[in-house]
Amino acid sequence: MSLSTFARPAQGATISRIADDLIAAQMTGIDRMEALLIPPISECLRALPEALHGFVDWEIILPDTINTDNDITDLLTKKIPGIQASSSRVCASPNPRGAFISRIALAGEALMKRRIEGVVVACTDSLCDTARLNKLMLDGRLKDPDNPYGILAGEAGGAVLLERESAARLRKAPILAAISAWGSATEPHPWPDGKPSKALGLTTAFHQAFANLDDRGANVVHVITDENGERARALEWSLTAGRIFPNPDQERYLWHPAAVTGDTGGSLGAVVLADAIMRLIVSTPPSGRIALAVSDDRGSRQVLCLEHVDQPEREEYFARIRSTLGCRETTREKE
Repeated sequence: MSLSTFARPAQGATISRIADDLIAAQMTGIDRMEALLIPPISECLRALPEALHGFVDWEIILPDTINTDNDITDLLTKKIPGIQASSSRVCASPNPRGAFISRIALAGEALMKRRIEGVVVACTDSLCDTARLNKLMLDGRLKDPDNPYGILAGEAGGAVLLERESAARLRKAPILAAISAWGSATEPHPWPDGKPSKALGLTTAFHQAFANLDDRGANVVHVITDENGERARALEWSLTAGRIFPNPDQERYLWHPAAVTGDTGGSLGAVVLADAIMRLIVSTPPSGRIALAVSDDRGSRQVLCLEHVDQPEREEYFARIRSTLGCRETTREKE
């Protein structure tokens, strides 16, 4: 698994937008989506030998709020030659976070049939354009002095390369993580309908995922969610947390990267995935599994479990990443 995201940390403002010298502020709509996707997709392609670029399926997830009259794959292929338009599919989804995670989980089916060498799943969204910001403001969802439970509007593009572990090992490529389980459900009372969520969908998604683990989730030590400061999401997680673990008394770490990047809308799933993979890399020695969860306003609830892949021959590579991230080596690493 190879992952790249393109997002800018929040700076304490209402909007967390990519710097203007990277993407011009006046760029909007599908053009901005294209600009957000080019860096992460290009990085995923660099992880594969050029000879394999023609044997990759592409899934690009966009929110259904984006006008897709102009085919984004045509735009991307002109700037990223490695993309094959014939093997690309664009999905404008009402549940973009869930669609991103489910496409990642389902990519394994195509890979196991061995007709392709890799699957790239990409997504992008921006809450920073004027129309989206106005709607968020009118709905009372933006964070301001009168609304401490509001969101910080952000934007991001992300892409992940998935391939068979055996193929990656044959190329001696670094494997960032392995997918160990997936759960999917729908919340019958999502937040916008005015009824309080009972967390039935999120709980079911966790139970589905953990049912496929040999320890039923007991060794999950980190949980990464797309909580964004909104009270409804926090309450839903508080209801879920006590229902899902076979050993609820064990201390676990809860992380929500939107506190740093802002809420990046439909692409927050990529931000959550990037955060989960980073924590797998910096955890030395490996400390169990990581579960990540994403929730869409319209009800989709998805859970994905990741775990470390032992690659002693690539330890130097991962040590450099940890050094770049400012992580100290542990005693066990030095022995």
